[in-house]
Amino acid sequence: MRITFTLLAVLALFSAAFAQDPLPTDAGYDAWKAGSSAEMPYVPYVPAPPYPDDVQRGGGCDCWIPPDGTYTLAMNPNDDGSSAQIPLPFGFFLYGNTYNSCYINNNGNLSFGSSYGTYSAAGFPSNQYVMVAPFWADVDTRPANGGRVWYKVTPTALYVNWVAVGYYSNHTDKLNSFQVIITDGNDPVVPNGANVSFCYRDMQWTTGDASGGSNGFGGTPATVGANKGDGVNYLQFGRFDQAGTGYDGPFGASDGVDWFDFKYLSFTTDQTQANVPPVLASQSVCDSMEMCVGQMAMLDVTFLSPEPSQITTPNSTAPTLSNYTITNSTSGLTAEISTSFTPQPSDVGYHIVTFTGTDDGSPALTTTFTVVVHVEQGVEFPSGTVTTCDNGAPVALFPALGGNPGVGGTWTDPNGAAHSGTFDPTTDPVGDYTYLLNIGAGCSSYGVVTTSTVPHADAGTDGAGTYCTDGVPVDLFALIGGTPQAGGQWTDPNGDPVTATLDPTIQPSGNYQYEVTGTTPCPNDASIVAITINQAVDAGLPTSITVCTDAAPLDMYGALDGTPTPGGSWTDPSGAPMSGTFNAQTDQVGVYTYLVQTALPCLDHTNTLTISVDPAPNAGMDGSIVRCANDPAVPLFPVLGNNPDAGGIWLDPNMQPHSGVLDPPVALQGLHYYVAYGMGVCTHLIDTSTVDVTINPLPVISFFAEPDSGCHPLPVTLTNTTPLSDVGDPCVWDFGDGTTGTGCGAVDHVYAEPGLYPVRLTVTSPDGCTDELFRQAVVLVEPAPVAEFFFSPDPGTEANSTVYFTADDPHAVQFDWTVNDTHFGDARQVQHYFNNKIGDDYDVCLSVLDRYGCADTLCKVVTILVPAIFMPNAFTPDGDGHNDKFYPYVQDVVAKEHVLQVFDRWGALIFSSTDPGEGWDGRYRNAGELLPEGVYVWRLAALPTATSDKLEMFGSVTLLR
Repeated sequence: MRITFTLLAVLALFSAAFAQDPLPTDAGYDAWKAGSSAEMPYVPYVPAPPYPDDVQRGGGCDCWIPPDGTYTLAMNPNDDGSSAQIPLPFGFFLYGNTYNSCYINNNGNLSFGSSYGTYSAAGFPSNQYVMVAPFWADVDTRPANGGRVWYKVTPTALYVNWVAVGYYSNHTDKLNSFQVIITDGNDPVVPNGANVSFCYRDMQWTTGDASGGSNGFGGTPATVGANKGDGVNYLQFGRFDQAGTGYDGPFGASDGVDWFDFKYLSFTTDQTQANVPPVLASQSVCDSMEMCVGQMAMLDVTFLSPEPSQITTPNSTAPTLSNYTITNSTSGLTAEISTSFTPQPSDVGYHIVTFTGTDDGSPALTTTFTVVVHVEQGVEFPSGTVTTCDNGAPVALFPALGGNPGVGGTWTDPNGAAHSGTFDPTTDPVGDYTYLLNIGAGCSSYGVVTTSTVPHADAGTDGAGTYCTDGVPVDLFALIGGTPQAGGQWTDPNGDPVTATLDPTIQPSGNYQYEVTGTTPCPNDASIVAITINQAVDAGLPTSITVCTDAAPLDMYGALDGTPTPGGSWTDPSGAPMSGTFNAQTDQVGVYTYLVQTALPCLDHTNTLTISVDPAPNAGMDGSIVRCANDPAVPLFPVLGNNPDAGGIWLDPNMQPHSGVLDPPVALQGLHYYVAYGMGVCTHLIDTSTVDVTINPLPVISFFAEPDSGCHPLPVTLTNTTPLSDVGDPCVWDFGDGTTGTGCGAVDHVYAEPGLYPVRLTVTSPDGCTDELFRQAVVLVEPAPVAEFFFSPDPGTEANSTVYFTADDPHAVQFDWTVNDTHFGDARQVQHYFNNKIGDDYDVCLSVLDRYGCADTLCKVVTILVPAIFMPNAFTPDGDGHNDKFYPYVQDVVAKEHVLQVFDRWGALIFSSTDPGEGWDGRYRNAGELLPEGVYVWRLAALPTATSDKLEMFGSVTLLR
């Protein structure tokens, strides 16, 4: 069994948070968000469960808790939406504040105090967002084939699952599934006293289209962590904008989303101390193991230091397990520890395995995780033993078991590795071999066969030697090849016992046998040394020697091996005669020849002495290097001159060892020492050189804007207040509106459009070191005021001539109302009474100022309608063009509601018209002869403009000729 845990402790990063403008809420939201792209059609909601296989909960101790019938849909399918406020029956503690309610935001986070529709994630810390963010990115749950957001609340925890969700706009080619659980800090669903856990399934995208993403990646990275909202207290696991598993911690570049696949993170936000404890992160959260005797387990644990400058030390203990071993333990910014054990029969029962990671912060904090191990065993067969010669034939182990164990089981060797059951003494380790039967039905029955070996007798391999009769005694044992054992017996060519010393002056040529007696069950072993003894002189045995370059003169004869005859002559590697004394400072290295001359029958004898000289160490020539405090790391070795020896050690100005790589942000100024050590026989010699390191500081940048707010277009002066000693050339300004400029003093810039603008200033110091200061929300440009207004009633009427006026622009703070150039009000909403006796048009003007003194004026015509009706009492239809027709004179009445009727004295209708411009010409229904003079009765129905009540009038008119 192999179980892997990872503990991750994360330090808050000191970076400014990005604040996004409030979002519009009208029907054009999606088109606004998508920019030039057309709005995607809305897809009606279709319930998503059951869920895909990749978001179902696995067996064992998987952290993923899939939504079931106890879960509720957090919100209908949407883009950038949020749930209603969700009451929490427990207190959730977030860096000093306790919350009893929260919002679930569609874009992968929980927020407290208010909901957030922000879709482009900001980095933490931020002074704007109070949130816990398992994956803050632009989630889009509108597609029918995409996922949804589900949640449930218990008395001590809130569970929220984003299940197979896609990204903006309406993309489902890549899906993410992730979960957050927050608790009261005591609910065991988040173990080890933590109160927040993040759990991930297959993570496939990071960025929506509106955040600069393409196919789900790039653009503004997603953020994972927790933030108090004060710009100080937070925790950030990292920012993610790409595929792959690349991850350099929360302190470096953006990372790959696949690093989250099937990972589990748990941490606590219910503390406010400066040092942050480690955070448990794993692909499982198992806190117990069931083990059988003979079943090997390996556990790997990794820690990341909570702060970038801290060192974490890992450790693990299991005091009651008999063979619990730490196989690897590495401390550092990244700390790793590996352990293994194979339970033995004596381990049956329960055991506690503890993993700790302790940082060196102040105070030092420790993250602890415990695993309960339960060891069980089956029936034990009677044990057996096998003893064989260590070079013997393989032996079957099964027959050595006692009782009647049954066949078909499996074997493991003393190291816990699988084994065939046949013991090969030449390759297999000795010790206890365990036989396990009925694997898969609980713990196996087992038996143990203990193997041991007896060293075989080794007389070596046959050898030979040829000697002269005047030679010195020879050790026959040294002539045997291989690895012969000492203590054997020698016999000469006649079979008589002899010692191992051959005296060529008295002993014969022939085969000398060496025999070693074997220990049962191993047999005896013998080897032969064939000796040939000739009459010869002896110049010794070939020898090699190495001296240091500072060695005293060497007597070469004394360095020869064997028993050379003195008085010979020497020649150097070039063949030239020499004295026999070697001077390491002047003589050449190589093979020197020693020649001994003699009389017949022996031939002259030569011997060689190979001399090597180890050189003195060379640390090179001193150098110097100048770097800026934010330059990348650089190796110091190439700075040294004169071809120094590699492999030396580096010491910093405090004489502390280091790697030889200069990291300017943390390196010490001053002399860094390179120490080269002698090689071979010159290890007593050392050489030292230095590199003088200068680290130039970065400019301490500051600036301010004047004014920092106003209406558009707004001219602003940006003044660089960086200390003059820190300012070189150039100074580059990024005004935040897509334009840049240069200047190391004050620069002027006009912001043409309304908005909230960040500013970035990049300064190069006189030493050539460049840094930048980026500030959010430096300049606020508001729209210039607009003197727009509306009024009611419109138009005014005889019965309703008091008109109410209201200014529209929210940015206006001062108002001046005039009617026909006469002032009548200075509030946002005013009223004015108009003459209701005479209808007329009036010029009403509004002049406004905003808080910055920007002005605008607008005039509108206000109409007051007063209806007027005049009815003549006589007319003369004689065709002279004057008073030929009878009709009313009307003003401000509705034409289509007009009805004029004329009746004779008997009440008969003789004229009727709905056209105000058509009059009665004195004829019967406007045809035939003129009617006689006389008095006629008329009836008029009219509707005054802007009223609902009709007028009905009666009278008489006299027709005259």
